[in-house]
Amino acid sequence: MSFSFNTYRKVVNLFEKIDIIWATELSDKLELSRTIVHKILKKLLEEKKVIKVGKWAHTKYKSLIFSWNKEENIIDDKIIDYKIKKFFDDNFYKFDSDWKILKWFDWFKYWLKDRNFDLDKSIQNYKKIYDYIEKLENNCWLLDATNIFNKKFEKNYMKKVFYAWEYSFMEFWRSKLAEITFFAKQSQNKNLINRSIDEIFYKIECLIKTENINCIAIIPWSIDRKNQLLWILRNRLKDFKIDFLNIIKYYPNNISIPQKSIKSKSWRLKNAENTIFINDENIKKYSKILLIDDFVWSWATLNITAKKINELWWKDIIWFAFVWSLDLTYEVINEI
Repeated sequence: MSFSFNTYRKVVNLFEKIDIIWATELSDKLELSRTIVHKILKKLLEEKKVIKVGKWAHTKYKSLIFSWNKEENIIDDKIIDYKIKKFFDDNFYKFDSDWKILKWFDWFKYWLKDRNFDLDKSIQNYKKIYDYIEKLENNCWLLDATNIFNKKFEKNYMKKVFYAWEYSFMEFWRSKLAEITFFAKQSQNKNLINRSIDEIFYKIECLIKTENINCIAIIPWSIDRKNQLLWILRNRLKDFKIDFLNIIKYYPNNISIPQKSIKSKSWRLKNAENTIFINDENIKKYSKILLIDDFVWSWATLNITAKKINELWWKDIIWFAFVWSLDLTYEVINEI
């Protein structure tokens, strides 16, 4: 049959965790064509790994594959309402150690079981962390870190500092956006990169319009990759018909040193000061510049870049990144 073993395994893996499912639902969950799904279902029927339940348009497929005691799943109907289930279907997303994608509530339970986490308590904690962060969002669904940034540097060269979503969800580690973006960069998978950008694109669009941005500046990357997340984002931002500021990253002796590999804050500042340069003869045309990065660790690169822009011509600089991390530990744990 014309489907790959990896595709077949995706379907089998899902049936290990879900007791009964529609073919169309299976297609949607795994982002597979219905033709492929029906071919795999036919094979699973032949292998007696699933059975049909119902007839014609009401046909579902019931799993005969057991990875753990299915009786545990009875708990769903007793304590989990559909709003909670939908919340996790929409917001839980992890990569397992074998690159299996874990998403939706059934995989959330699997992830918890693998770590011996309590289901009830974890549902409450995850939801409270999410709700706490969501309350901090502004009208563009962004988190404002301007005050935090002002405390970190003696001189802040940026007018406003925003990021799209929280990096870490405490004991649950990376959030959905952080997980997708992290592995998009690591794998250089173009589909995953675009998935990451899709998660934040409407937020950037809102920011551009509400702040009247007339120039975009992309922070140069340190490591060359076949598919560069920020370059793909730059190409998609061309739809807004806004100029891009020309920023150059130069390394003496052609040896690139990524900021994340430098532990000292003073060294990070020095690295940014000596490697980033602004080379744009049109800089005086722009009044508001949107400075974009993906992951932020020390903020040094951003502030130095903003400083160099303002040394040439003073601007209102608005900063945006995909993810950053508040220190949630104290406040959220107290609320929980």
